[in-house]
Amino acid sequence: MRGHMAFPGSIRASDSDRELAARLLRRHYETGRLSVAELESRVARAYSAVHRSDLRALLSDLPFELPVDRDRIARGVDRFQRGLFRAHAWCYTGFNTILFSMWAWGGGHAFWPALSIVPGGALLAWHHKRSRAATRRLTGRDRALPA
Repeated sequence: MRGHMAFPGSIRASDSDRELAARLLRRHYETGRLSVAELESRVARAYSAVHRSDLRALLSDLPFELPVDRDRIARGVDRFQRGLFRAHAWCYTGFNTILFSMWAWGGGHAFWPALSIVPGGALLAWHHKRSRAATRRLTGRDRALPA
């Protein structure tokens, strides 16, 4: 049983630990912190690392970054803002339906629901336009293509 006691420096690295370290090294290369030669050397050492302490040593001189899946976060934000737009559209429709019904049941004289329908419709159109722009930014479809 004594041989199975793990000390912090002797915890063995898993394949997913090695892959995570390689992914972090690639991200640091993309941001300009590592040269191509440094990246290749460190990635090779990451895949041959036996212990987690070996992987920590490869990343120790680089700033800490959380391993965040930016695409997943962008999809979540996009889904949330689309939901907000749908809620806005339903509230606009429901509220103005009530106003229109009150106007119609009240005799249908001067069309006073327009005081809500026109500016509310303009606001809804603006929200739709900004929602589509946000979707393009989040999905990367508005990025300029390289020349």
